[in-house]
Amino acid sequence: MDMELKKKWQWGVGLLVIGMLIAGSEMSAYAQGQKIKVREAHTGTLFMAPVYIAEAAGYMAEEGIDLELTEVDSGALGIAALVSGGVHLVDADPFHLVTLLKQDKSVQFIYNLTKGVTLDMVFSKETVAAKKLSRNMPIAQRFAALKGLKLGITKPGAATDVYMRYYLKRAGIDPERDVQIVTVGGGAALLAAMRNKQVDAFHLSPPTPYQVQEAGFGDVIIKTTGGDVPELANFLYTGIAVNKAYAEKNQDVLKRWTKAVNRANLLLQKDQPAALKHLQKYFPRMDPAVMALAMREIISALSPDGVMNEQMVQKHLDFLKDTKQIDSAPSAKEGLLWTNAYVK
Repeated sequence: MDMELKKKWQWGVGLLVIGMLIAGSEMSAYAQGQKIKVREAHTGTLFMAPVYIAEAAGYMAEEGIDLELTEVDSGALGIAALVSGGVHLVDADPFHLVTLLKQDKSVQFIYNLTKGVTLDMVFSKETVAAKKLSRNMPIAQRFAALKGLKLGITKPGAATDVYMRYYLKRAGIDPERDVQIVTVGGGAALLAAMRNKQVDAFHLSPPTPYQVQEAGFGDVIIKTTGGDVPELANFLYTGIAVNKAYAEKNQDVLKRWTKAVNRANLLLQKDQPAALKHLQKYFPRMDPAVMALAMREIISALSPDGVMNEQMVQKHLDFLKDTKQIDSAPSAKEGLLWTNAYVK
């Protein structure tokens, strides 16, 4: 080997060694705990349990993710934060994504949180007694019992409002004439409103309805988490949404996020007491017994793996059209509003 060729060979080997050292140092830094920050907005409900547990149990950290969870008062605020770039992920419903699609904003579901609607309706003890209500009654009779009541919602246009009006329509009840729909606010406000006899009934995802029940001033009479409203089962109610641009640049991060959440789902299924201990981090003021009850009620409604399908998306799109929330619906096929790319 002549001197010039030898020098080039040595130079090339030197560059290769330097490259290997740099790569090694990056891997070492990763192993030493340097994590990728992921910001996620959430609405503070129990259907987010797998995400809370994945963070609290350290599963996200083990996947190299520093998950920062921020609670917002409504899904609309979470979506606004996502669109503005304030967060990377948010729990949302298909209506939000359809609305954004019409505004040429590209947002997509990457993980399904539930198998259907999770709004359980609690009635005050006085209303239960006066109307002789029971969860054993046919669902049509329970819907009809809403007539004449003061019904609490979080805000106009929110899921608590939309699905309440759907129930009223099914019972032939005029929401403007036959009931009082009262805007109250979030879970704590709704609980206080029922305690103070300002509303007769409201529905919300667990745990709030079961906090009312355990406190002794209400009973859960309509349980969508238990399949009481069949058309709202196998229904994409809420999922984790992300900007497509972020997803395309961070595919590995999202796959690791999903891996951590599915690990938490597995813990929920196999060792619920252990899962609840982690969950308590996000509900520190809640009686552990109430938390355990609420989780028992909702766990069957949670998606075990985040997988979506065209049928459940189509059912929600049909619901949006039937309730006149949208005039026309986009395709329910994978690739537009949703993808299973990160859960497979």
